[in-house]
Amino acid sequence: MDPISAITTALTSIKTASEIARLLIDADVSLEKAELKLKLAEIVDALASAKLQMADTKQIVADKDVTIARLQEALDLKGRMVLRDSAYWLLDEQQDKIVDGPFCTNCYEADRIKRTLLPDKDEPQVKCPNCKIVFCSKPVFNYLRPDVEESRKELRQMLKSRRIEPSF
Repeated sequence: MDPISAITTALTSIKTASEIARLLIDADVSLEKAELKLKLAEIVDALASAKLQMADTKQIVADKDVTIARLQEALDLKGRMVLRDSAYWLLDEQQDKIVDGPFCTNCYEADRIKRTLLPDKDEPQVKCPNCKIVFCSKPVFNYLRPDVEESRKELRQMLKSRRIEPSF
């Protein structure tokens, strides 16, 4: 049910309860005890209906707030997400430094979900834990595993010092 309908139903229930209460106040004292109990039950029923409708309305509004927040975040990120080296990266507010990433291109483009890529067991492959896509990207792999690149540099230096040309 949409929030307008829920609010309208709740207001109708409250109006009905008010009318019954007004009727009881204006009635002569000649109302029978059973009739009085019936009218009070109608009031309780109308107020319970209004309470349920307001609870439904509260949930609908809360769901819409979540959707609005998600869309606002997506809008805020849109100008700061850049595609580099086969992955999305988040830039800072001035858009001159990478502050987060790398994110899966498939997940971001399909659902606007930021899923951080992980290094795969096979270098230089990276994978997405969400959509399970695996692809090669040496710059992304090196960003995720700088220790591998450092080890490679150290090995190159050691081989060069021994006058052996590295093959990698």
